[in-house]
Amino acid sequence: MAALFGASEEGNLQGIKDLVKMAQNIDLLATNKHGETALHNAASGGHTEIIKYLQSKGADVNVVDKNLDGLIYWAARQGQKEVIKYLKEENVSLDTQNKSGECALHVAARYGHSAVIAYLVSEGAELNLQDTDGETSLHCAAARGYLDSVKTLLDSGAPINQLDKIGCTALHLACNRRHSNIAMLLIHAGCNIDTVEKESGDSPLNCAVKEGMTAVVQTMCAYGCQPNVVNKVGLSPLHIASKDGQSEIVRALLLRGANPDLYYKDGVTAEIMALAQGFTDISDILSKVKGDRGEVYVSQLVPLPQALSRIKLKVFGASGVGKTTFIESMKCGMFSGFFRRSSTRLSSQSATSMTKGRDGKLSRQYSLPIPLTYSVSNPTYTKGINVQQTSISGIGELSIWDFSGYEPYYMLYDHFMGDTNCINIVMFNLCDDVAEQVAQVIFWLGFIKGRISPQLPLGYSGRLPVRPKILLIATHADKERCPKNSRGEHTATDNMRTVYNRAQEMFGSDIELVDRIFIMDAHAASSHDMKAIKHQLGLVKGQISKDLPKSSRFFDAMVLQLVSWRRASSSFPVLSWQQFIDYVRAKVNPLAGDEHMKHLVKQLQFTGEVIYLESDSGQDLVVLNPHWLCSDIIGNLISHEKIIQSRITGCFTVDDFQLMYPETDALDLLQVLETLEVCTRCDSEDEIEYEFPCLNFVETLNGLWQRDTKRFGDGVYGGVRIQSSPFYVNQLVHLFPRVQVLLRRTVLHETEDPEAELYQWHYGSKYCCADLEGMISMDPMFDCIEIKVRGPSDKRTQIFYFLEDFINVVEQVILNVCPGVCTERHILSSQELKDHHRNVRAYSPKEMIKMQLEKKTCLTLCDSKQEEFSDIVCMGSNEIVQNICLGVDLPVSHLTIHSRQRLAQVLDPADKMGRDWCLLAVSLGLEHLLPVLDTIDGSIESKTDKVLVEWSKVCTNPTIGQLILKLKELHREDAIEVLLQSGPIFKVVVYDDQSTDDSQVAGPTGTDSTNTLSNVSR
Repeated sequence: MAALFGASEEGNLQGIKDLVKMAQNIDLLATNKHGETALHNAASGGHTEIIKYLQSKGADVNVVDKNLDGLIYWAARQGQKEVIKYLKEENVSLDTQNKSGECALHVAARYGHSAVIAYLVSEGAELNLQDTDGETSLHCAAARGYLDSVKTLLDSGAPINQLDKIGCTALHLACNRRHSNIAMLLIHAGCNIDTVEKESGDSPLNCAVKEGMTAVVQTMCAYGCQPNVVNKVGLSPLHIASKDGQSEIVRALLLRGANPDLYYKDGVTAEIMALAQGFTDISDILSKVKGDRGEVYVSQLVPLPQALSRIKLKVFGASGVGKTTFIESMKCGMFSGFFRRSSTRLSSQSATSMTKGRDGKLSRQYSLPIPLTYSVSNPTYTKGINVQQTSISGIGELSIWDFSGYEPYYMLYDHFMGDTNCINIVMFNLCDDVAEQVAQVIFWLGFIKGRISPQLPLGYSGRLPVRPKILLIATHADKERCPKNSRGEHTATDNMRTVYNRAQEMFGSDIELVDRIFIMDAHAASSHDMKAIKHQLGLVKGQISKDLPKSSRFFDAMVLQLVSWRRASSSFPVLSWQQFIDYVRAKVNPLAGDEHMKHLVKQLQFTGEVIYLESDSGQDLVVLNPHWLCSDIIGNLISHEKIIQSRITGCFTVDDFQLMYPETDALDLLQVLETLEVCTRCDSEDEIEYEFPCLNFVETLNGLWQRDTKRFGDGVYGGVRIQSSPFYVNQLVHLFPRVQVLLRRTVLHETEDPEAELYQWHYGSKYCCADLEGMISMDPMFDCIEIKVRGPSDKRTQIFYFLEDFINVVEQVILNVCPGVCTERHILSSQELKDHHRNVRAYSPKEMIKMQLEKKTCLTLCDSKQEEFSDIVCMGSNEIVQNICLGVDLPVSHLTIHSRQRLAQVLDPADKMGRDWCLLAVSLGLEHLLPVLDTIDGSIESKTDKVLVEWSKVCTNPTIGQLILKLKELHREDAIEVLLQSGPIFKVVVYDDQSTDDSQVAGPTGTDSTNTLSNVSR
């Protein structure tokens, strides 16, 4: 019998047949002491062929053991769906119950076999069957935490409010065992949240409170649960939460209407219980909400029907274009505008005469692709960002952010950009020539777009789902004598239409540009042009307001409270996130939960009242006065005057910094600046110093990267050049100080070698670690960051990862500061680096990917010499070569959102020859999906991108190389060019990559800031 049972359990059919031959009298129907047969073991192991064989020898598939468990029960317990299918075909009942009243559905639910559950239900298994404890299959799955099984049962119509023997629903059991995800699913599915258990008198709310399931309790309260149910020992949910110190649950219950005056034994209230356990914060909450005050606090947290009344208006442009003048004119009323126009005429003429150069043009600093200079010809330039709250006739309430055109400030603007629930204005000067006007507009549009993280899904022609709204305003119309229309408004000339068309052509998929350029004299506060601009701003504000959060009395009370807080902390209006929460609860509303606080700070940021700063140290900060940070601190620290006065090393002790800002504690202020990534703490010779790369003007020393035959005579060299695409001219130069900050932090936190040394200067850094050297430098002329490394030939693998570490620092900064900027990685010639050429050859992604498509292993230098791909990319390391995956062999999931967007731009529009997304789908074998793809609203989702998503699902090897070959067949050279320019060159495959499903096209990786609150500050 043991041999028979073992063979049937293992699926050894031949062994069973051999047993029959060897022992003619073997009893294939024998049972053990539990009444189990070989059939039971075969069913449990999923061996249908053995069941059939035994059945052919006279075995009965309806056999049960002493517990009345049949074969289907045994198969369901082990998830053997195919066995159950066969037994169903043999007319075995699916609903047979054992001595405990359990059927196959019960046991499948208990062990989480959702596929078996789905099959049983599809074949008519009874969902209402209860075991001897009164439990249904839904009880079994919910109690044991099998989410998929619960979903399957609910979708199949399982009775959600069925009670077991003691009056528990599936929701009771899920809460008692802390299965929050299942509890949430049951609540949303409509389970009764007020059913009271017979023995304890607990409702699901009581159970969730006991287990500290905050999110579940909050959801129950939102769904209208009864908060004052007292169980059989006299405890209400509020008593339980107060006794256990669950402050968030206490707040949720009070908001739902829990009575803080309910007595337990001997007149003990929840407040007394909290005090007895030492939870004074809870007792304070309970004491504040007694009587009518509680109703006031509750009403504060109820959203009002109207949206927030104020949004941000952000104004960009080079220094001297008239941003500040325009803002002041816009704020003027009709009469004050008339007097302003008269009084500013003389001053503007005087200022113009002072700033004109010899050629008669206004001499000022432009944001053009030229070397960065810190000269200032406009002595009244805005310091940092001038933030002001105002109300303007025809527009309403605005928080106006005037971004200075002085370039050193650009490195920090990302902290205050990225929010699309605002209006952006880009201003340029009509006195400049057309090429300069185009350059100015393109720079600022790229600057704004680059600081907004692109999202999916892509719309028609790669259009982003959320795009910033931007107005273009041309100033100095009075100097250029522009024509006017019948309404008295200046009209666009051919040159201005050129500017607009160029902007629309480059950024039409990324931004929402108002369909005209406004032309004006910035001093003319009462002009028809100003009225037209105000009217347009009002329209755009109305559109944005539809998507803004609703206002509340809580928000209104907070805005009033901020006034006194700013006054009381004028020298340092900054709180940690926890301090902010504590202050708001103490002074404004004690019932405000964590979610209320997050919502509040978003509202305050949307309206420009505060700035939320996410910190790497884990202590996020709330700046109560944006003007203080943006103008008083940043505006002063990186001002032209401060740059001239500061020491060129950019390093300051705490005492030095205290002298610069005597009214504020230096360490507190330095913490804010560290959070902004302006500086890094680095101890030097037992003295604490802070390094400010943005104030480091040390010139490059000679000999930092000279030929060293002694150390690197046979050394290995490698490097890359990271540059932005042509759409983003002169962007990387503004984030290089941030690269130096992160580099310093990385070295301090991750390097254990005490001899390691990082030396930094203006536009450059050199890091030496043991016998490895690396240098990173900025080339402002070409707007690229160059990284090069070197080391001994016996450390090729370490050199490769040394270079990757540098690259990761740069790419992480780009991702954090300007996630919308598309960059390219060009590989430097290892041979020319070793020979110390002045201008080292850089291989573009296009050259690299072409080489891979042509199955070559080397590339050609200008003098016809060849270099091995393995030497250029892998530093000649065999270990890296064995673990590298070429770009053409990577799944399409490795295409960035920028690549996918550009593909959609060229393939979404209909092609005259039919070679668009539709023919691509056919070429990729997706013709059966064309009816579905053709019904997609192209304005909502790009059909090209949808084709790639579907192809990655059904194709076993959806690689970038295969996609290029298919595009070649369609003769779509423009789409191929996109992939060649922006596709990945290679990836080092590690274990996690090999075990990860890359079969689907993914969204952009990495974010921007993971904290949604700091994203709103942008």
